[in-house]
Amino acid sequence: MGGFLGSLDASGTELGLVISAGLAGAAVSGVVATFAADRLGRKRFLVAVSLLGMTGTIAFALSSSPVALAVAAFLGMVNGMGKDRGAALILEQAVLPGLTPAGERTSVIARYTMMLDLGHALGALAAGAPVWLARTTVLTGVAPHRATFLGCAACGLAAAIVYSGSAARSRSMRLPGAH
Repeated sequence: MGGFLGSLDASGTELGLVISAGLAGAAVSGVVATFAADRLGRKRFLVAVSLLGMTGTIAFALSSSPVALAVAAFLGMVNGMGKDRGAALILEQAVLPGLTPAGERTSVIARYTMMLDLGHALGALAAGAPVWLARTTVLTGVAPHRATFLGCAACGLAAAIVYSGSAARSRSMRLPGAH
């Protein structure tokens, strides 16, 4: 994110505003998930938050003004931490125990945590994608950064598809009493 904003000649204040907006978006999504996801339906909420993140990330990739970038970062929960700390993480951790038999929960949660760490490692590796794209393609200027963010948005679409799939049909993904 910093490299992209630097390519747009963002000032330090603008950089701080945009990064703070993304972190605030993740925090707000987490609060909303905590208090509303069960009422709205966990599966529906996970799909919606993924699509919102995807839409915000696309807007972020295509924006140039600091205000538009801050709004897009907030809506897309685009943050400079390199880790998800928003609604999806909260709900995944709440749902996971209900998807597995009691005797397998420790193993499943350990694998889930390992996959999170691998995802974070891949994300850190992807931070080099703009440089790689600039060296190996015709993309120049901010275009490699935009392409990388659009790739991140595609991951949001993939998450929405996974959340709406068969694994999300588990009882733990529905409201109590729902049929």
